[in-house]
Amino acid sequence: MRIAPSPTGNCHVGTARNALYNYIFAKKNNGKMILRIDDTDMKRNSEESEKGIFEGLRWIGINWDEGPDVGGEYGPYRQSERIDIYNKYIEQLISEGKAYYCFCTEEEIEAERRQQTLKKETVKYSGKCRNLSKEEVEKRLKEGCKHVVRFKVPEKIIRFHDIVRGELTWDGNIIGDFVIRKSDGIPTYNFATSVDDWIMKISHVMRSQEHIPNTFNQVIILEALGAEIPEYVHFPLLLNEDRTKISKRDGALYIGEYKEMGYLKEAVANFIALLGWHPADDEEFLLMEDMISKFSLERINNSNVVFDFKKLEWFNGIHIRRKTVEELTQLILPFLKSTEYYEEVVKDDVKLKKIVEVEKERIKRLDEVGKVFKMFYIEPDSYNVEEIKESVKKIEFDEMINMVDAAIEELKTIEKWEKTVLEDYMRKLCDRINTKPKILFMLLRIGETGSKISPPLFDTFEIIGKESTIKRLEYFKNFLIKSK
Repeated sequence: MRIAPSPTGNCHVGTARNALYNYIFAKKNNGKMILRIDDTDMKRNSEESEKGIFEGLRWIGINWDEGPDVGGEYGPYRQSERIDIYNKYIEQLISEGKAYYCFCTEEEIEAERRQQTLKKETVKYSGKCRNLSKEEVEKRLKEGCKHVVRFKVPEKIIRFHDIVRGELTWDGNIIGDFVIRKSDGIPTYNFATSVDDWIMKISHVMRSQEHIPNTFNQVIILEALGAEIPEYVHFPLLLNEDRTKISKRDGALYIGEYKEMGYLKEAVANFIALLGWHPADDEEFLLMEDMISKFSLERINNSNVVFDFKKLEWFNGIHIRRKTVEELTQLILPFLKSTEYYEEVVKDDVKLKKIVEVEKERIKRLDEVGKVFKMFYIEPDSYNVEEIKESVKKIEFDEMINMVDAAIEELKTIEKWEKTVLEDYMRKLCDRINTKPKILFMLLRIGETGSKISPPLFDTFEIIGKESTIKRLEYFKNFLIKSK
């Protein structure tokens, strides 16, 4: 199996999905996974993009057996380092009359296209140079005329079998002789890929369905070389919710961005695994070992798939909750480094772990923790009067003040500052002052955290501590007095 991305941008989610399918299929069938860099686009390639591919794929758990950075039996694994191999087979095709030199200029080609368009004919290369004499070709080459090499497309119906889609056909008469080596001496994608898949002994070529037109070209190249044709599988396209091709709209597009946004690698791998495939038992929560054991090509969908960012967040929440407190704490720490309270975080590891334990049920992404954890370290400096009124309807300010004041005095007497003890004291207080727990608890929640939404109230009290809790509630009481 192989994945062959171009280093012309960061690791796209579609590339990662295709790589994952190739990887888990290879592992299930005791095969090898090859990473090959298709870098024949010399103008757009970059080392940074190649590095991003390596890091992105490894981050979601894909490790290749052979590749540019690990070596292997069929190296080199960058196409730019394999030019001599491609030229050997191009010369073979030329000598066998299956490819030819083309000296047409770009202006001539464009003029042909315009005429064909005006006449409503199929737009393709006319074959003008197909039958040049050997003497004419040698003369032009000797003169240094700029040229490309074109493949002679056979006049027949081209066929190949797709494991997901069945037999696919295309009429060779409408393709036109296509370029297999450009004027700069670099082979085109279709030729280099065909040769590599053959001599690297790739058993299955599995990629997105947008490559189907390329597959027809690759099949006839392999046939002309007398090569074995691999099995082909074309995965469904990834779409936005409005059915347009996947783009950066409501979330990230590149794998590295998901890491920065606080998604867990297990969640991303789990989510993208189900973008075009599902196991026979319809289980959705999958770790890598589950994917490997359950994967089969027969379960690949034939229709395009909508990329649902909300579902990705749901997966992320599940995987977050499956982590131990210790594991999650280590994952969270990098996302707290830029906070104003980071020094307090590193001073008290026990407190941080307690916060992680109570918050893990609510966290959807790790990049949220800086804001979410703030209430445990920074005392609120203001409150929303309207929110207070809405939260405890029909309760006058004087009554609120009395309830908060009674709670403060009661809390001051508590020596064992633990959540069960705190809750017991506050419930007994509600009985004594004849108020409902939900009313008092809501006031205490707002006073403690500045919000009516927080983790369990008395877990929060315990974590924040007695001194800070009483200080916050005193401040809140004074705020209510001033807001009367």
